[in-house]
Amino acid sequence: MSSETVLICGGAGYIGSALVFRLLKETDFKIKVFDNLSYGGDSVFSFFNFPERFEFVKGDVRTFDFDQLLKGVDYVVNLTALVGEPICKKFPKEAKEINFDSNIRLARACEKNGIKRFVFTSTCSNYGLNETGEMIKEDGELQPISLYAETKVDSEKILLNELPDLPCTVLRFATAYGMAARIRFDLLLHELIRDAWTKAKIYVFGAQSWRPMVHVDDIARGIMLVLSKSDSIKKKDVFNVGSNDQNFQKVQLAQMIAERFNVIIEETQAVKDPRNYKVNFDKVTNELGYKPIHSAKESIDQIANALETGLIDDRILHESVNVKQN
Repeated sequence: MSSETVLICGGAGYIGSALVFRLLKETDFKIKVFDNLSYGGDSVFSFFNFPERFEFVKGDVRTFDFDQLLKGVDYVVNLTALVGEPICKKFPKEAKEINFDSNIRLARACEKNGIKRFVFTSTCSNYGLNETGEMIKEDGELQPISLYAETKVDSEKILLNELPDLPCTVLRFATAYGMAARIRFDLLLHELIRDAWTKAKIYVFGAQSWRPMVHVDDIARGIMLVLSKSDSIKKKDVFNVGSNDQNFQKVQLAQMIAERFNVIIEETQAVKDPRNYKVNFDKVTNELGYKPIHSAKESIDQIANALETGLIDDRILHESVNVKQN
Protein backbone atom coordinates (compact mmCIF):
# COMPACT_ATOMS: atom_id res chain seq x y z
CA MET A 1 0.00 0.00 0.00
CA SER A 2 1.20 3.49 -0.81
CA SER A 3 2.40 5.46 2.18
CA GLU A 4 1.68 8.74 0.41
CA THR A 5 -1.16 10.93 1.62
CA VAL A 6 -3.32 13.38 -0.32
CA LEU A 7 -4.99 16.22 1.57
CA ILE A 8 -8.19 17.36 -0.13
CA CYS A 9 -9.42 20.69 1.19
CA GLY A 10 -13.13 20.95 0.46
CA GLY A 11 -13.32 17.18 0.11
CA ALA A 12 -16.95 16.92 1.26
CA GLY A 13 -18.25 19.13 -1.55
CA TYR A 14 -19.52 18.48 -5.05
CA ILE A 15 -16.16 17.90 -6.75
CA GLY A 16 -14.37 16.80 -3.60
CA SER A 17 -16.67 13.88 -2.84
CA ALA A 18 -16.35 12.64 -6.43
CA LEU A 19 -12.56 12.89 -6.20
CA VAL A 20 -12.31 11.10 -2.85
CA PHE A 21 -14.52 8.28 -4.15
CA ARG A 22 -12.27 7.71 -7.14
CA LEU A 23 -9.02 7.98 -5.18
CA LEU A 24 -10.17 5.42 -2.61
CA LYS A 25 -11.51 3.10 -5.29
CA GLU A 26 -8.71 3.30 -7.86
CA THR A 27 -5.48 4.22 -6.04
CA ASP A 28 -3.53 3.28 -2.92
CA PHE A 29 -3.29 6.85 -1.62
CA LYS A 30 -4.27 7.62 1.92
CA ILE A 31 -6.82 10.42 1.93
CA LYS A 32 -7.25 13.22 4.44
CA VAL A 33 -10.32 15.40 3.89
CA PHE A 34 -10.54 18.87 5.39
CA ASP A 35 -13.93 20.59 5.22
CA ASN A 36 -16.19 22.85 7.29
CA LEU A 37 -19.28 20.82 6.32
CA SER A 38 -21.31 23.78 5.11
CA TYR A 39 -23.54 21.28 3.31
CA GLY A 40 -23.43 18.57 5.96
CA GLY A 41 -21.44 15.35 5.95
CA ASP A 42 -23.64 12.92 4.03
CA SER A 43 -21.25 12.84 1.08
CA VAL A 44 -18.37 11.40 3.13
CA PHE A 45 -20.18 8.78 5.24
CA SER A 46 -19.22 5.83 3.04
CA PHE A 47 -15.54 6.79 3.04
CA PHE A 48 -15.24 5.72 6.68
CA ASN A 49 -15.42 2.16 5.33
CA PHE A 50 -11.72 2.69 4.51
CA PRO A 51 -10.48 3.28 8.09
CA GLU A 52 -6.82 2.67 7.27
CA ARG A 53 -6.86 5.08 4.35
CA PHE A 54 -9.40 7.78 5.17
CA GLU A 55 -9.25 10.57 7.73
CA PHE A 56 -11.59 13.51 8.18
CA VAL A 57 -10.73 16.84 9.78
CA LYS A 58 -13.37 19.51 10.31
CA GLY A 59 -12.31 23.13 10.30
CA ASP A 60 -12.49 26.58 8.78
CA VAL A 61 -9.87 27.31 6.13
CA ARG A 62 -9.71 30.91 7.34
CA THR A 63 -8.48 30.07 10.84
CA PHE A 64 -7.05 26.55 10.85
CA ASP A 65 -3.43 25.72 11.75
CA PHE A 66 -2.13 24.53 8.38
CA ASP A 67 1.23 23.37 9.72
CA GLN A 68 -0.65 20.91 11.91
CA LEU A 69 -2.98 19.89 9.07
CA LEU A 70 -0.07 19.21 6.71
CA LYS A 71 1.76 16.77 8.98
CA GLY A 72 2.30 13.53 7.09
CA VAL A 73 0.82 14.95 3.87
CA ASP A 74 2.53 14.59 0.47
CA TYR A 75 0.09 16.24 -1.95
CA VAL A 76 -2.57 18.91 -1.53
CA VAL A 77 -5.65 19.55 -3.67
CA ASN A 78 -7.41 22.78 -2.76
CA LEU A 79 -11.08 22.78 -3.70
CA THR A 80 -12.07 25.14 -0.90
CA ALA A 81 -14.00 28.13 -2.25
CA LEU A 82 -17.22 30.04 -2.39
CA VAL A 83 -18.05 28.99 -5.93
CA GLY A 84 -19.72 31.20 -8.50
CA GLU A 85 -20.66 34.83 -8.91
CA PRO A 86 -23.96 34.95 -6.95
CA ILE A 87 -22.58 33.66 -3.65
CA CYS A 88 -19.37 35.72 -3.96
CA LYS A 89 -21.44 38.82 -4.66
CA LYS A 90 -23.63 38.09 -1.64
CA PHE A 91 -20.64 37.51 0.66
CA PRO A 92 -17.73 39.50 -0.83
CA LYS A 93 -15.69 39.65 2.37
CA GLU A 94 -15.92 35.92 2.94
CA ALA A 95 -15.23 35.24 -0.75
CA LYS A 96 -11.92 37.08 -0.59
CA GLU A 97 -10.99 35.49 2.74
CA ILE A 98 -11.75 31.94 1.58
CA ASN A 99 -10.95 32.01 -2.13
CA PHE A 100 -7.82 34.16 -2.01
CA ASP A 101 -6.38 34.91 1.44
CA SER A 102 -6.75 31.40 2.84
CA ASN A 103 -5.68 29.77 -0.40
CA ILE A 104 -2.41 31.71 -0.44
CA ARG A 105 -1.86 31.07 3.27
CA LEU A 106 -2.32 27.35 2.60
CA ALA A 107 0.04 27.47 -0.39
CA ARG A 108 2.74 29.20 1.66
CA ALA A 109 2.36 26.54 4.35
CA CYS A 110 2.69 23.86 1.65
CA GLU A 111 5.91 25.43 0.40
CA LYS A 112 7.26 25.64 3.95
CA ASN A 113 6.38 22.00 4.66
CA GLY A 114 7.84 20.58 1.44
CA ILE A 115 4.60 19.40 -0.16
CA LYS A 116 5.38 17.49 -3.37
CA ARG A 117 2.61 19.17 -5.38
CA PHE A 118 -0.13 21.71 -4.78
CA VAL A 119 -3.10 21.35 -7.14
CA PHE A 120 -5.11 24.55 -7.39
CA THR A 121 -8.59 24.25 -8.83
CA SER A 122 -9.36 27.32 -10.91
CA THR A 123 -11.93 28.07 -13.60
CA CYS A 124 -12.31 28.77 -17.30
CA SER A 125 -14.54 31.69 -16.34
CA ASN A 126 -11.25 33.54 -15.84
CA TYR A 127 -11.41 34.15 -19.60
CA GLY A 128 -14.58 36.20 -19.22
CA LEU A 129 -15.67 37.73 -22.50
CA ASN A 130 -14.02 36.58 -25.72
CA GLU A 131 -15.51 38.20 -28.80
CA THR A 132 -13.03 36.75 -31.31
CA GLY A 133 -14.90 33.45 -31.57
CA GLU A 134 -11.62 31.54 -31.26
CA MET A 135 -11.07 28.83 -28.68
CA ILE A 136 -8.91 30.20 -25.89
CA LYS A 137 -5.71 28.44 -24.86
CA GLU A 138 -3.97 28.58 -21.50
CA ASP A 139 -1.87 31.59 -22.52
CA GLY A 140 -4.95 33.53 -23.61
CA GLU A 141 -5.93 36.81 -22.01
CA LEU A 142 -7.57 36.54 -18.60
CA GLN A 143 -10.56 38.87 -18.29
CA PRO A 144 -12.30 38.12 -14.98
CA ILE A 145 -15.64 39.89 -14.78
CA SER A 146 -16.84 38.54 -11.44
CA LEU A 147 -15.41 38.57 -7.93
CA TYR A 148 -15.24 34.77 -8.07
CA ALA A 149 -13.02 34.82 -11.15
CA GLU A 150 -10.95 37.69 -9.75
CA THR A 151 -10.08 35.65 -6.67
CA LYS A 152 -8.99 32.78 -8.90
CA VAL A 153 -6.87 34.94 -11.21
CA ASP A 154 -5.22 36.73 -8.29
CA SER A 155 -4.43 33.38 -6.68
CA GLU A 156 -2.97 31.99 -9.89
CA LYS A 157 -0.58 34.92 -10.21
CA ILE A 158 0.94 34.34 -6.79
CA LEU A 159 1.02 30.55 -7.05
CA LEU A 160 2.80 30.63 -10.39
CA ASN A 161 5.14 33.57 -9.81
CA GLU A 162 5.84 34.13 -6.12
CA LEU A 163 6.33 30.70 -4.54
CA PRO A 164 9.48 29.35 -6.24
CA ASP A 165 9.82 26.23 -4.08
CA LEU A 166 6.23 25.05 -4.44
CA PRO A 167 5.43 22.60 -7.27
CA CYS A 168 2.01 23.80 -8.39
CA THR A 169 -0.43 22.80 -11.09
CA VAL A 170 -3.33 25.13 -11.87
CA LEU A 171 -6.39 23.43 -13.37
CA ARG A 172 -8.90 25.72 -15.05
CA PHE A 173 -12.06 23.65 -15.17
CA ALA A 174 -14.90 24.05 -17.62
CA THR A 175 -18.35 24.52 -16.09
CA ALA A 176 -19.16 21.41 -14.07
CA TYR A 177 -22.24 19.23 -14.37
CA GLY A 178 -23.35 15.72 -13.48
CA MET A 179 -24.53 13.50 -10.65
CA ALA A 180 -22.41 13.26 -7.51
CA ALA A 181 -22.86 12.49 -3.84
CA ARG A 182 -23.29 16.21 -3.11
CA ILE A 183 -25.08 17.43 -6.23
CA ARG A 184 -25.53 21.18 -6.74
CA PHE A 185 -28.23 23.07 -8.62
CA ASP A 186 -26.43 26.40 -8.92
CA LEU A 187 -24.60 25.18 -12.04
CA LEU A 188 -25.64 26.16 -15.56
CA LEU A 189 -26.87 22.80 -16.85
CA HIS A 190 -28.51 21.96 -13.53
CA GLU A 191 -30.26 25.33 -13.27
CA LEU A 192 -31.81 24.77 -16.69
CA ILE A 193 -32.89 21.27 -15.65
CA ARG A 194 -34.43 22.66 -12.46
CA ASP A 195 -36.45 25.18 -14.48
CA ALA A 196 -37.69 22.43 -16.77
CA TRP A 197 -38.72 20.28 -13.79
CA THR A 198 -40.26 22.93 -11.53
CA LYS A 199 -41.64 25.45 -14.04
CA ALA A 200 -42.27 23.33 -17.15
CA LYS A 201 -40.35 25.99 -19.04
CA ILE A 202 -36.66 26.78 -19.54
CA TYR A 203 -35.61 30.39 -19.19
CA VAL A 204 -32.38 31.26 -21.00
CA PHE A 205 -30.60 34.60 -21.07
CA GLY A 206 -27.65 35.14 -23.37
CA ALA A 207 -28.81 32.12 -25.35
CA GLN A 208 -26.06 32.40 -27.96
CA SER A 209 -23.26 32.71 -25.39
CA TRP A 210 -20.69 29.92 -25.32
CA ARG A 211 -19.66 27.83 -22.32
CA PRO A 212 -17.28 24.87 -22.03
CA MET A 213 -18.73 22.00 -19.99
CA VAL A 214 -17.22 19.04 -18.13
CA HIS A 215 -18.66 16.26 -15.97
CA VAL A 216 -17.75 16.30 -12.27
CA ASP A 217 -16.35 12.77 -12.56
CA ASP A 218 -14.12 13.88 -15.43
CA ILE A 219 -12.90 16.74 -13.24
CA ALA A 220 -11.93 14.17 -10.62
CA ARG A 221 -10.11 12.13 -13.26
CA GLY A 222 -8.18 15.22 -14.36
CA ILE A 223 -6.98 15.88 -10.82
CA MET A 224 -5.97 12.25 -10.44
CA LEU A 225 -3.90 12.43 -13.62
CA VAL A 226 -1.92 15.34 -12.21
CA LEU A 227 -1.29 13.46 -8.97
CA SER A 228 -0.21 10.31 -10.80
CA LYS A 229 2.16 12.23 -13.10
CA SER A 230 3.48 14.65 -10.49
CA ASP A 231 7.08 13.49 -10.83
CA SER A 232 7.17 13.94 -14.61
CA ILE A 233 5.22 17.16 -15.26
CA LYS A 234 6.55 20.70 -15.04
CA LYS A 235 7.10 22.22 -11.62
CA LYS A 236 4.56 24.94 -12.43
CA ASP A 237 1.98 24.76 -15.18
CA VAL A 238 -1.60 25.56 -16.17
CA PHE A 239 -4.12 23.30 -17.89
CA ASN A 240 -7.61 23.93 -19.17
CA VAL A 241 -9.65 20.85 -18.22
CA GLY A 242 -12.52 19.82 -20.46
CA SER A 243 -12.92 18.83 -24.11
CA ASN A 244 -13.18 20.77 -27.34
CA ASP A 245 -16.40 19.01 -28.36
CA GLN A 246 -18.17 20.12 -25.16
CA ASN A 247 -18.12 23.83 -25.92
CA PHE A 248 -21.85 24.63 -26.09
CA GLN A 249 -24.03 27.63 -26.70
CA LYS A 250 -26.47 27.92 -23.83
CA VAL A 251 -29.41 27.44 -26.16
CA GLN A 252 -27.95 24.09 -27.27
CA LEU A 253 -28.02 22.87 -23.68
CA ALA A 254 -31.56 24.17 -23.28
CA GLN A 255 -32.68 22.33 -26.40
CA MET A 256 -31.36 18.99 -25.12
CA ILE A 257 -33.14 19.51 -21.81
CA ALA A 258 -36.38 20.68 -23.46
CA GLU A 259 -36.44 17.53 -25.57
CA ARG A 260 -35.98 15.28 -22.53
CA PHE A 261 -38.63 17.04 -20.40
CA ASN A 262 -40.98 18.01 -23.25
CA VAL A 263 -41.07 21.69 -22.26
CA ILE A 264 -40.64 24.98 -24.09
CA ILE A 265 -37.70 27.39 -24.09
CA GLU A 266 -38.15 31.08 -23.39
CA GLU A 267 -35.22 33.30 -24.31
CA THR A 268 -35.11 36.48 -22.27
CA GLN A 269 -33.43 39.69 -23.37
CA ALA A 270 -33.94 41.38 -20.01
CA VAL A 271 -30.65 40.04 -18.70
CA LYS A 272 -27.43 40.01 -20.71
CA ASP A 273 -24.82 37.35 -20.07
CA PRO A 274 -21.44 39.12 -19.83
CA ARG A 275 -19.52 35.85 -20.14
CA ASN A 276 -18.95 34.30 -23.53
CA TYR A 277 -15.99 32.06 -24.20
CA LYS A 278 -14.98 28.90 -26.04
CA VAL A 279 -11.95 27.09 -24.66
CA ASN A 280 -9.23 24.96 -26.24
CA PHE A 281 -8.36 21.78 -24.33
CA ASP A 282 -5.62 20.36 -26.57
CA LYS A 283 -2.85 20.84 -24.01
CA VAL A 284 -4.33 18.64 -21.28
CA THR A 285 -5.10 15.96 -23.88
CA ASN A 286 -1.67 16.03 -25.51
CA GLU A 287 0.47 16.38 -22.39
CA LEU A 288 -1.48 14.39 -19.80
CA GLY A 289 -3.46 12.02 -22.03
CA TYR A 290 -6.70 13.37 -20.59
CA LYS A 291 -9.99 12.56 -22.30
CA PRO A 292 -13.45 13.04 -20.74
CA ILE A 293 -15.76 10.03 -20.89
CA HIS A 294 -19.12 11.61 -19.97
CA SER A 295 -21.55 13.71 -22.01
CA ALA A 296 -24.07 16.42 -21.19
CA LYS A 297 -26.92 14.43 -22.75
CA GLU A 298 -26.10 11.42 -20.60
CA SER A 299 -26.21 13.57 -17.47
CA ILE A 300 -29.48 15.22 -18.45
CA ASP A 301 -31.05 11.75 -18.63
CA GLN A 302 -29.50 10.69 -15.30
CA ILE A 303 -30.66 13.79 -13.42
CA ALA A 304 -34.11 13.59 -15.02
CA ASN A 305 -34.44 9.98 -13.85
CA ALA A 306 -33.30 10.97 -10.35
CA LEU A 307 -35.95 13.70 -10.24
CA GLU A 308 -38.69 11.46 -11.60
CA THR A 309 -37.97 8.71 -9.08
CA GLY A 310 -37.71 11.06 -6.11
CA LEU A 311 -33.99 10.58 -5.48
CA ILE A 312 -33.59 14.35 -5.69
CA ASP A 313 -36.08 16.20 -3.52
CA ASP A 314 -37.08 19.86 -3.26
CA ARG A 315 -34.62 20.51 -0.43
CA ILE A 316 -31.70 19.62 -2.68
CA LEU A 317 -33.18 21.46 -5.66
CA HIS A 318 -33.38 24.75 -3.80
CA GLU A 319 -30.51 24.40 -1.37
CA SER A 320 -28.60 27.63 -0.82
CA VAL A 321 -24.99 28.10 0.15
CA ASN A 322 -24.21 28.57 3.83
CA VAL A 323 -21.19 30.57 4.91
CA LYS A 324 -20.27 29.40 8.38
CA GLN A 325 -18.66 31.77 10.82
CA ASN A 326 -16.38 30.49 13.59
